[in-house]
Amino acid sequence: MPSRNVEALQDIYDHWGRGDWAYLPPIYAADFEWGYSEEFPGIAGVWHDTRTPNPRIQSWLEPWEHWMCQAEDYLEQGNTVIVLARYRGRGKGSGLDVDVPGAHVWEMRDGTATRLEVFANRDEVLKQHGVPPQGGTPRDTSLYRETD
Repeated sequence: MPSRNVEALQDIYDHWGRGDWAYLPPIYAADFEWGYSEEFPGIAGVWHDTRTPNPRIQSWLEPWEHWMCQAEDYLEQGNTVIVLARYRGRGKGSGLDVDVPGAHVWEMRDGTATRLEVFANRDEVLKQHGVPPQGGTPRDTSLYRETD
């Protein structure tokens, strides 16, 4: 059964997975901060911002015919929830389809979101948080031996 924090986030990803960027989640704290990593030129940084859609999302969405973000997994570490996400979109004019992994790091307080930071490099986020790549568990290979 999902935790209170994960349940609170699932509703957001239901909307974002349909490309609904006008949805204002009721779980944003009054002091909510939203940001993008340096991997997103022009919109990188973290700001106090509960507007939906906020100006950075609007500028990001401008060159896309459609853009969606789906949650693939939720990894909890205390009050931090790492969401392994999948970004999908189609460029306006170019028709280029994009399907890439990413990650979102949420800071939560009793089911309320206080901070979100969006990343393109999923493996780097997992490494920073001490989680094995793709959320798996490390394998103990000492029991295995090479065969001919």
